[in-house]
Amino acid sequence: MNERPARSMVYFDGSAVRKLDYVPERRVRPEERPERVPEHRQQRSKSLDHRVDRALAFNLKYTVFVVASVVIMVAACVVMLFMESRINDQQNNINELEAQLAALETDNAAYANSLENMYTLEEINDVAINELGMVYAKKGQIVYYDSANEDYVKQYQDVPEAN
Repeated sequence: MNERPARSMVYFDGSAVRKLDYVPERRVRPEERPERVPEHRQQRSKSLDHRVDRALAFNLKYTVFVVASVVIMVAACVVMLFMESRINDQQNNINELEAQLAALETDNAAYANSLENMYTLEEINDVAINELGMVYAKKGQIVYYDSANEDYVKQYQDVPEAN
C-alpha cells in the first residue's frame, strides 16, 4: 500500500505553489475495478447466478395466471359498464314515467274538481225527488240493527217490519 509522504516531503521551487515529490496513484472508480472474488465465494456466486437465472426465466404458469387475471379484470370492467348503462337507461325510463304520472294526477284532480262543481246538492235533491221518485223516510220506516261487525251487514232474510 502506498502511504502518504509526510509533510516534510513538500518543498518550494521558486513559487508559492507547493510541489510534491511523488505522483499520487490514480483512483479507480468502483465500477471500473476488476472483481476479485475468492474461490469459496465464486461457487456461492455461481449458485446465486443459477437462482437468479432461474427466477428471471420465462415461467409459463405465472404468465398464464397474469394473463387470466387481466382478462378477468377487463371482463369485469366491461360488465360493470354495461350494467351501469342499463341502470342509467332504467333511471331515465323511471323519470319519464314519474313525469307522466304527475301529469295524469294533475288531470285527474282537475276532472274531479270539475265533477264536484258540476251539480249542487239542491240540483241532485231535485232530480232525485222529481224525476226518480225518491221520498224521505217517515218516522216508523227506519229500523236500527245491532251488529257485531261494524264494517258491513249481510242480509240473509227479509227485514222485519218496524213496530
